[in-house]
Amino acid sequence: MVIISLFSWWYSTGWLELLRRCGEKIKSVMEFFSVPQLATSLFAPFRQISAGSVRGSLGVQFRAWGDRLLSRFIGAFIRTFLIIFGIIAFVFVSILSVILCLIWPLLPIAPLICFIFIGAIVQ
Repeated sequence: MVIISLFSWWYSTGWLELLRRCGEKIKSVMEFFSVPQLATSLFAPFRQISAGSVRGSLGVQFRAWGDRLLSRFIGAFIRTFLIIFGIIAFVFVSILSVILCLIWPLLPIAPLICFIFIGAIVQ
């Protein structure tokens, strides 16, 4: 009776719970790296350093312009790295989730398959 209830849970509620958790994991990776938000703000100044307007002589304004330009390059470099790493993490978690969902129905019969292979090796 316990085995029957295990199999009924495994192939119904258990499988649906696995799919839900895999979807949550993929969603949490996308939220953690926030790739769409990083892509839209790719050339924004890094941490808004020197992003405001500056009044003063031409030299002061030129220095502020250079600071803003450098801040934008730093921001673009860091955001590009995070976007690439986020996409790699997303692909990795997605592939692992698909593999887990494909292996899930085979796990209850894995001990039986192992015994068959052991029996074939021993003979």
